[in-house]
Amino acid sequence: MSYEKIFKKLQEKYTIEEIAESMMIPAELTEEQEKESREALRQLRLKLQRERTEAEKIRYDTLRLRFQMEDYLKEKEFSPEKSFGKCLEEYIHALRKTKKAFAGDIGIHYTRLSRILHGKEEPNLALMYRLEKHSGQLIPAILWWKLMIKKQEHQIRMDEKTRIEEGRKVKNALESRRPDAPDSSGA
Repeated sequence: MSYEKIFKKLQEKYTIEEIAESMMIPAELTEEQEKESREALRQLRLKLQRERTEAEKIRYDTLRLRFQMEDYLKEKEFSPEKSFGKCLEEYIHALRKTKKAFAGDIGIHYTRLSRILHGKEEPNLALMYRLEKHSGQLIPAILWWKLMIKKQEHQIRMDEKTRIEEGRKVKNALESRRPDAPDSSGA
């Protein structure tokens, strides 16, 4: 059905003002007009980008990071390039701050921040709350926490050596029956 037919059908039920307020009717453009339209839109986007304030740029970069974190958390696999420390480093970069200034902002010692960024120390829940507050709630504490947990889940899945070593220290463990093992109860 052409746009004209759709418009005529809508006019039977609604006024032109109601249609205009509730619908976006695409224009039928030639290929040249389409090209010009795209270029005009591109120029407008570039102009708006140049006119952004520093605060707006920081907000947009912080939101971009949040969306990247959310997308990563939907993935099954752990990636060291998207770990808590790497995301925190990207957050600091988005703020256009030094690591030392950022450590002061969130009330931790610079060396502790450095250890967290490099994966030498795990962050605690208090830090997650501070990061949430610092980001103006743009990145909730739970997102930061889930990043850390994703790494820990990966470690649990992959660390067979420690699992075996720690298992040797256990006494009087419950016996679990494997589903494929024959039933020893005689039933």
